[in-house]
Amino acid sequence: MTLLKKLCIATFCSATILIVAILPAEYGIDPTGLGDKLGLLALSKPSSSPSSKMELSFNIGEYDPKAERINESVQGLIHLEEVPFQSQVIDIEIEDLGEVEYKFIMSADSSFVYSWKVLNSRGEGVYYDFHGHPSSADAKNYPDRFEMAYARGEGTSQNGSFTSPFTGYHGFYFMNIEESAITVRLVISGYWQDHQEMYRAIEGKVIKNVKF
Repeated sequence: MTLLKKLCIATFCSATILIVAILPAEYGIDPTGLGDKLGLLALSKPSSSPSSKMELSFNIGEYDPKAERINESVQGLIHLEEVPFQSQVIDIEIEDLGEVEYKFIMSADSSFVYSWKVLNSRGEGVYYDFHGHPSSADAKNYPDRFEMAYARGEGTSQNGSFTSPFTGYHGFYFMNIEESAITVRLVISGYWQDHQEMYRAIEGKVIKNVKF
């Protein structure tokens, strides 16, 4: 067989494969009709994997330890936030005989993790009161002067996590119980709309008092 004949046969075979197999399978073009009969035409249609069709429903499923695959989230284990994740390091300077209240505005069920420490403690540190209360606009829905306490005591540090039980202002009151000015460093990460110092007093004299 001459080289020319071999080239002709190879060209014919390549063209046949292109028309019968590649065009139907890759591009959906089936001039001979054989691609459809051989099932090759279906390969050109876009396919969707099961994972792309599966929709996850939040907070409606019940945990089944025997299930091979969980398609629904377990009630209460996930909470979607409307605000981005944030991290802050806040140094709160408190004068001798001083008091400071620092609050975070949070939606119900939002969370943060925190750690506070008296940096230059020489004694008992601070009296602290970690608590929350609703805004003035929501106060009518709660008992008069309502607030909820989370932690109270005396010390030089505390570490923890917190989930707000209701929408409102949540945070820390510190009273300096040492005999000189101190700095409380608050490290906090989580979800909140805003934060600021709400109250400050020295020897009982109010320096700042922001309305909630």
